[in-house]
Amino acid sequence: MKKGILLSLLAVSLLAGCSGGETKNSGSTSGSAEGSTIELTFWRPQASEVEDNVYVKRIEEFNQANQGKIHVKMEVITRGNSFAYEDKINAAVASHTLPDVLAMDGPNIANYAASEIIIPLDEYFSKEDLDDFVPSILQQGSYQGKFFAPGLNESSVVLFYNKKIMAEHGITPPDKIENAWTWDEWYDVMKKTSKDGVFGTNMINDKGEWMTYAFEQLWISGGTDIVNKEGTTAEGFVNSQKGVEAAAFLQKLANEKLFNIDPKPTEFEEGKAATKLGGPWNIPGFKNYPDLEWGITYFPKKPGGIQTAPSGSWAVGVSGDTKHPKEAAEVIKWITNKDSSTQLAQAISMPASRKSAFESLTEYNELPLRIIKEQVTGVSHARPVTPAYPVLTQKFAEALTDIMVGADVKKSLDNVASTFDDEYKRNFAE
Repeated sequence: MKKGILLSLLAVSLLAGCSGGETKNSGSTSGSAEGSTIELTFWRPQASEVEDNVYVKRIEEFNQANQGKIHVKMEVITRGNSFAYEDKINAAVASHTLPDVLAMDGPNIANYAASEIIIPLDEYFSKEDLDDFVPSILQQGSYQGKFFAPGLNESSVVLFYNKKIMAEHGITPPDKIENAWTWDEWYDVMKKTSKDGVFGTNMINDKGEWMTYAFEQLWISGGTDIVNKEGTTAEGFVNSQKGVEAAAFLQKLANEKLFNIDPKPTEFEEGKAATKLGGPWNIPGFKNYPDLEWGITYFPKKPGGIQTAPSGSWAVGVSGDTKHPKEAAEVIKWITNKDSSTQLAQAISMPASRKSAFESLTEYNELPLRIIKEQVTGVSHARPVTPAYPVLTQKFAEALTDIMVGADVKKSLDNVASTFDDEYKRNFAE
């Protein structure tokens, strides 16, 4: 098949490719005679110490449970710069020395699958096992009807709110999903609270991947998306009338200065924003602001539209270079099973990727974390599943940033559509 182009979210790297009939040589497994231990390698990028420790523990337990049969060596890639991990993968693709198991950011799964960097896992997971993953993880991990990579955990974006500011204005944020604020209701809240040096909301995490991760959901809530379901075209989707309405809403908020387009990272924590679009990763830091009384409500939806929320996580797959796909799949099943999902969620304060894990995560049964669980298990949507995602997210982020500072909405979105469609046709169309 035609090889794709792997793009980091901020840089472009060409993957060496060839016809699908080429014989690949694995540089990551040792030869093994009948009955000897199969040696596998697992690559992943360095994370926080507490997260790294979970993986170390789970791999040690896997090796103990499979002693004499399978042994996994985990290699942690230090991310000295934003591209170090992706650069290492690119080099391994070119030399056919990929590890047996590799981690990847969720939106890149389709690119890896289309480029034959990873292989399908359907034969290794039972239907019951797959059904235990939250729906957005299955969506993120599937490409062209096949399942390639389960998520290690899940994420979500909620609307945090300052309880003191809400009380001052007589505002009661909804705590039932059927009563989630619409864009208009959220706008009214922002108008009421945006005064005296306080912004109505804080909604810019960064002007890169965040823009797609968070704001694509405005398109979905409006009944469209930024690309079609097949991930092959953006024309008539990102720049559709519904898409223009979503972007125009963001421009309206910017024009009325209801949010700071260049916010200080702790703007909400310091009481300078009444609400904040953020995720579970923000919560541990709230304890450093004892005067902050915070709550959580749902991701706002379009009036009469679909209730949705962002999602996405790092995932793991079996490389196309492995000589031992069955055994490599066993590693993936272990590192994403109920116990692993539970332990990781507890360690990093992020929601689990498996439904069954929430049985042990009882803190998600009550407010405020119940909001996150309801979104993750019921209404979340993954980012677009397309091998040309890196180009899409870069152009979409650029367009939204331009729109927020006054650029023509339709022309900006038209440019996203044409650039994405050209990229897909050039590198991924059969």
